[in-house]
Amino acid sequence: MLRTVFFGSSQYCLPVLEALRPQLAQVITQPDKPVGRKKILTPSPVKTWAQKNNIPVATELNTDCSLGIVADYGKIIDESVFNRPKLGTFNIHFSKLPDLRGASPVQSAILRGDTTSWITIFKLEKTLDTGPILDKHEFPIFPTETAEELYTRLFKEVAKYITTLDFSAKTTPQSGTPTYCKKLTREDGFIEYSHLLEPRTYNLFRAMSSWPGLWTLKKDRRMKIIKCYLAEGKLVLDEIQLEGEKPKKPLEPH
Repeated sequence: MLRTVFFGSSQYCLPVLEALRPQLAQVITQPDKPVGRKKILTPSPVKTWAQKNNIPVATELNTDCSLGIVADYGKIIDESVFNRPKLGTFNIHFSKLPDLRGASPVQSAILRGDTTSWITIFKLEKTLDTGPILDKHEFPIFPTETAEELYTRLFKEVAKYITTLDFSAKTTPQSGTPTYCKKLTREDGFIEYSHLLEPRTYNLFRAMSSWPGLWTLKKDRRMKIIKCYLAEGKLVLDEIQLEGEKPKKPLEPH
């Protein structure tokens, strides 16, 4: 059986960890981080899972292994580290590479109105998201699906077949014209109030669903859109939250 090391941090990749559990030699995750107003040091969901399942967990690779797998790690891995496993280290990326190289492929696909998404598994090399491809699968994006929902579903899908892949098989160089997507910031969820009810805003809402969320400024007050939907080609607000207030149904047209 392969001695596999998994690099990851978020709760989304837990289905992949469950699938790999019998072969895991070690889990690598980010250090504990301060959370909340009291800044309490909190382990990543991956660290919590590893401790619960008695899997060795660390912030640096310190064991012999035959395979490395990366998913939602949130940190650049040094070349000296990803070359240590005998078969190399492979990354799970949610686009049809070289399309949407970068940190936000799921959000970017929804934002531009794509109807399909991809899971690409490629071998890490020195430059970001450029490595040769081992495997790729296409999946639909449902019309009302948010980035968080799609992200969750894609991790469940890849968990179904990750252990069936032959990581010693020949890989294929990426081909085609690359496109790129950036790491999201809070400002990426902003929409001008005058454009709030335009139909195109719905894709922005879906793409920014988990973070940073869709928000605008109403009379200099921050307003977050928590729920909305399209009806007869128009965006309808279903739940909003004004700065300093609890979420509520809109009481007036916007």
